Amino acid sequence: MNSFCAPFSHEQAKRCCAHLLARYPFAAVSVLGRTAAGRAIFALHVGAPAGAPVLYVSGLSGRDAAGSEALYRFFDCACRAVLRDTTLCGVKLRRTLQSRRLVVVPCLNPDGVEICRTGVFGAGVYAGLVGRAGAKDLSAWPCNARGVALAHNFDYRHAPHPFSASEKDGAHAGRYAGPAPESEAETAALARLCRRTPFRQAMLLSGEGGRLFWSAPKDLTDAPLMARVLASAGDFTLSKKGEPLLRGSFPAWFAETLHAPAFELAVPGSQPPQALWQTVREALLLAALL
Repeated sequence: MNSFCAPFSHEQAKRCCAHLLARYPFAAVSVLGRTAAGRAIFALHVGAPAGAPVLYVSGLSGRDAAGSEALYRFFDCACRAVLRDTTLCGVKLRRTLQSRRLVVVPCLNPDGVEICRTGVFGAGVYAGLVGRAGAKDLSAWPCNARGVALAHNFDYRHAPHPFSASEKDGAHAGRYAGPAPESEAETAALARLCRRTPFRQAMLLSGEGGRLFWSAPKDLTDAPLMARVLASAGDFTLSKKGEPLLRGSFPAWFAETLHAPAFELAVPGSQPPQALWQTVREALLLAALL
């Protein structure tokens, strides 16, 4: 796949999907739903239909475009390895995907990405709302077009305002998580996918940090070891989130709802796309194997 200029736009995403369908007849692309501004939320599928499914997600924030591009690259490389019967990071994926299925949602929040790229016009009919938010720099917009932080809009200890204006972490202060869990079209679409699919585990790529967070039910004793293996693959610092970062978070909701582990890779998004891909590719592959 060609190198793309960040941030990864919705038009580039549509071209990627067309490329994947044309080149790999065994792959599939579906639309989970549409955003408030009408943009499609794509899901990519490859592997045995009856195989144990593994979920990959990125783009909850408009600032996660680097993670979205990394997931498109991962899916393209995985499909190429299957087509040619070659290896990816030393693993024969054609054989692996006889018992596994990868489901990749590269960008849950395409409206947010477009706002980061083009300003208020990226919000479509919600341009006035975004403009009234008063943000001086929309290139770091963390929400969807309706001003909701999708990273905190899931049904796990949800609170409309998980961070108060006095929070020490200024990046989160005053962030709005929506009036109710899954109030947004994007989070509702992802939750529907998870409720109807018995995912083995989930991997979320989020903003900058170089850390790996994890959530799992207490009786899943293998989860801490899995987290250590994934963290070591990319030399990430292993961490666990506490309050209020956990409120409304997707990994915590996924672990509680599906009784399965969820991992969040906070990628160093300041890296060039190719360097970022080299950093995360082994961890992404291991998530399919564990």
